[in-house]
Amino acid sequence: MIESVQEQELVLTSNTAPITFSDTDLRTNSANCQWGWLNHNEGSATFNIVSGGIYEINFNANVTSGTAGNVGFAIFADGTQLAGSEMDTPVTVGVYTNISSTKYIRVCGRGSVSITVRSIPTITYDGTTTDTQIPIVKNANISIKRYA
Repeated sequence: MIESVQEQELVLTSNTAPITFSDTDLRTNSANCQWGWLNHNEGSATFNIVSGGIYEINFNANVTSGTAGNVGFAIFADGTQLAGSEMDTPVTVGVYTNISSTKYIRVCGRGSVSITVRSIPTITYDGTTTDTQIPIVKNANISIKRYA
């Protein structure tokens, strides 16, 4: 298991940018880069799962924007948004809102997958597509746990 955080406020560079995670709070030996199923360096946005299995990905963060509107995020695997992982919310400038998502994925056999959490450029409500604002993130937390 790994749990990584981005405690400090982070203004993303665009409404498609990934969240970088500055610190790792918890890392089990099985999630160690040298011998385990996961590669991740502090300060990176990417978590590379390098072994087959069933994995649970949990993400939560407090988000706002410098511009009123909407922000959206999703969990991505190898650059593709995972269905059911989208998190979007209306924001008021400087007022933080909590978002979260949990997703289970399967990595086959000797396969691998790169996981990121990124801002998404548009969201759709009731058939209307809206551009999102550039988000500001703090207290972001991601954990990845291997089940089998």
